[in-house]
Amino acid sequence: MKKAYVDPQKCDRSPFCPAKRVCPVGAITQERSGFFGGGVSKVDEEKCIGCGKCVNFCPAGAIRMK
Repeated sequence: MKKAYVDPQKCDRSPFCPAKRVCPVGAITQERSGFFGGGVSKVDEEKCIGCGKCVNFCPAGAIRMK
């Protein structure tokens, strides 16, 4: 089964990550850094169900299925 993957080079580190908000199982988390708290998003492969919603909602195009 495919799982979501965040390319850290493309991630815009937005503290309001829409992909994180749309994940139905809460598989996307962010490292907190800086004043605004945004960091690189990461996908917990154990939680990810491969629905692909996050791919459509990532404004930076940093999430792919693999």
